[in-house]
Order: sequence, then C-alpha cells, then structure tokens
Amino acid sequence: MELKVDDTAENALEQINKRGYADKYITDGRPITKVGMAFSSEERNLRSGWNWPQ
Repeated sequence: MELKVDDTAENALEQINKRGYADKYITDGRPITKVGMAFSSEERNLRSGWNWPQ
C-alpha cells in the first residue's frame, strides 16, 4: 500500500510498481493486492478514487 498526500492514487500505484515493493512476495504463492491511496491535506480526508488492480 502506498499513500500519497495531495497527489493521486494512480501515482501511488505507479510508485509501487516502479519500485517493485511487491516483488519479493510473488514467489510466496498467495494473491498480492497493491493499493494506491491519496490523502487531501485541504479536505483532511482520503480522496475518492482508490486504485487496486485485480
């Protein structure tokens, strides 16, 4: 899971993929869920549009 402040959930997911955060768990055999989230400092809440590909 990657959380971005004042950015997008898509950018958070892109960072997960580019940096290979889940790579060491792939051989484990269990399903992997990558979650990108965005927090708005102005709204002081999570933004809509969470991103987790299947």
